[in-house]
Amino acid sequence: MSRENSMVEGHETVILSALMNGSPSLPVVADDFSSPPNRVIFNRILKLKNRGLLAVTDALRHNRELERVGGAARITEISYLPHDDQNLKYALDEVLAASRERQATQIGKDLASGKIVALTARRKLEEILSRQQERQPEVSWRDALKASVVTSSELRKLKLTPRRKLLGDWLCEGDYGIIFSPRGVGKTWLGLLIAKTVATGGTLGEWEAPNPSKVLYIDGEMPADLMRDRDKGLGAGEVEFLNHAILFDRCEKVLNITDDALQAAILAKCIRDNIKLLVLDNLSTLASGIKENDSFEWERLHNWLLQFRRHKIAVILIHHAGRNNEARGTSKREDAAFWVIALDDKKKHADDKRGARYITRFTKPSRNTQDEVPSYEWHVVTDSATGEVSVACKIAQTMDVFRQLIEDGVTECNQLAQELKVTPGTISKWAKKGMDESWLEKKGREYRIVDNGNEGNENE
Repeated sequence: MSRENSMVEGHETVILSALMNGSPSLPVVADDFSSPPNRVIFNRILKLKNRGLLAVTDALRHNRELERVGGAARITEISYLPHDDQNLKYALDEVLAASRERQATQIGKDLASGKIVALTARRKLEEILSRQQERQPEVSWRDALKASVVTSSELRKLKLTPRRKLLGDWLCEGDYGIIFSPRGVGKTWLGLLIAKTVATGGTLGEWEAPNPSKVLYIDGEMPADLMRDRDKGLGAGEVEFLNHAILFDRCEKVLNITDDALQAAILAKCIRDNIKLLVLDNLSTLASGIKENDSFEWERLHNWLLQFRRHKIAVILIHHAGRNNEARGTSKREDAAFWVIALDDKKKHADDKRGARYITRFTKPSRNTQDEVPSYEWHVVTDSATGEVSVACKIAQTMDVFRQLIEDGVTECNQLAQELKVTPGTISKWAKKGMDESWLEKKGREYRIVDNGNEGNENE
């Protein structure tokens, strides 16, 4: 049995589970089931008023069908499958799509073999399309609002499944977040560190992943061998990678997430494989042809990203900073973000310039917690002999963050006090210390960094 057929049969069992657990009639018929045993179970369920586990099992046994469909143990297993609205809708879509494909393929074979003529083939294909439209009637907006608007009292009583935490208190299921920095600071390192930690249910600095969760990392920039070395150096933990170079070598396809077909395929894979975190690294290499400053063009990606939220799949978008050290392009991409992390280059001021060294700073606080997430200083170093990656993390010194904010263009005393959540008097004391150390000067109401000719680095 092919992997694709096995997956379709798995979706069929979700439908059977829903029917056995009280769901009303669903828009499927026996011929939509590719598996003969599943078709037998479906037909038996339809003939029963009581569709519970014991009733279905007894009916199959009475009609000498139980062993043919896998026995009582399989019926029990089916009855306990997850069949919530989200899983059921996806299963229905997949089963109906596979059914239409099988029927269309058979019509093509019959036409090619001369069993039917072209006119009959066309009529049969039109019937398939007509049945699809009948089974999936579109709900009017009037009916949708009537069914979905709730009062405060109803909202309080509504049973909602809380979103699970994926990392620390700041990253949860369904989040859309952004990580940005100038070139060479360490965005890919941070994205990969988060991916590996979420996949293993481990700890990254002060951030803990409560449970292992499946992760898909889509890489549009790194050479495959370098990503392999980094992943291996970080140790155990299975992350799924879609690397641009491997994709082209195997299929001669180019990653471009503005493509509707690719968007649909990625979303379908994440839902099907229970992916909980999708990392997109990075916007400029994965979304070719889009104008970064055009808010209208951003809609080509924005609507797609919001679909992951509806399925409780977190998305991290890795992006470049512009010359002003702010995220490059339209600010509209940050409007729907649950949080935004800026990476400040710590390496240029450090004596130890090995590896990647940066400070993580939330420029948009996480909506998932009322507590402020501290800024941390990270140092990621690869052992040249063993390839093992070590990660050091500590609370960032306030003066480092103060200096970085000024470099990023936050130059007035009150602005700095607001960003750092301290008094203007504290800012004045820090500024005096910076001026005493000769790296800071004041012109009018603005503080400025004294240019000392330091260079950047090349560790992305």
